Amino acid sequence: MTVAYLAAFATALFYAVSAVLEDDAAKRVPISGSSGKRAAIKATLSPVYIAGMLLSVLAWSASLLALRNLPLFAVQSVAASSIGLVVLITWWRTKVTPSRFEGIWLSGMGVGLVAIAVSAAPGHALRTGNVFRVSMWVLVVVVAWGASRASHLRGNRGSAVLGLMSGLSDSGLALCARAFHYHHHHPARLLVDPLALALVPFAAIGMVAFAGALQRGSASLALACQQGVVTIVPSIVGLLVLGDKARDELIGLTIAGCVLTVVSLVLLTLRTAHHDDVAILPPPPSPDPT
Repeated sequence: MTVAYLAAFATALFYAVSAVLEDDAAKRVPISGSSGKRAAIKATLSPVYIAGMLLSVLAWSASLLALRNLPLFAVQSVAASSIGLVVLITWWRTKVTPSRFEGIWLSGMGVGLVAIAVSAAPGHALRTGNVFRVSMWVLVVVVAWGASRASHLRGNRGSAVLGLMSGLSDSGLALCARAFHYHHHHPARLLVDPLALALVPFAAIGMVAFAGALQRGSASLALACQQGVVTIVPSIVGLLVLGDKARDELIGLTIAGCVLTVVSLVLLTLRTAHHDDVAILPPPPSPDPT
């Protein structure tokens, strides 16, 4: 269990650093043409973005390790704390002292994560049938179509919608990873299992959509939309379909931890996104000397 929890927190750390690197790389590629798809793909091929993606792969690998023994709501909530880590990294890079408001909600996020970690009941996911497998491939089609349509949007709206599409794609990734049962004696099943095969398009769509989101707005806004979806959607499906649950005597602590974590992340992200929007506003015109 200790390894699973360490893997979950490593997921958050790797995702945070990768988001900062990917944001830097995406901002260097201007959006051109009627569609931003080509620019988003170009951004994903830059060396800095590739370094960020390699960290994302490490984060994903760590999450797979955590998901073998921990429920989705626990792993996804811990992974969502990458938003707070992005804020901390940004403070470190800009040398801007955090406000009391930001300090309070970062502390709230930490308390919520501890509550979730303590109350989560370990265990493997229930086995799923063909309906679940077909649903995952339907989701692949939906997020591919949605990301393509959202690539025509600009500004914060485009960043938010593409972040949501990236979050849905990563949700499918987490659900497939949690539901898939690896057979040590039959590793070749990875090549034919529908859940294992769905990991590839989910990962590709998620990375390209997130690159497009970073090009259009602040890293905190894109990451908030992504992590908001990837925390809530898989957690609900895990509880309803995959048999995830909290410890019987600590259900109240689980609910309180989830609420405190989500509220803290939302308020912290809105505050940071507002600062980012103010920072990128053009300076007022100089007064006419005449």
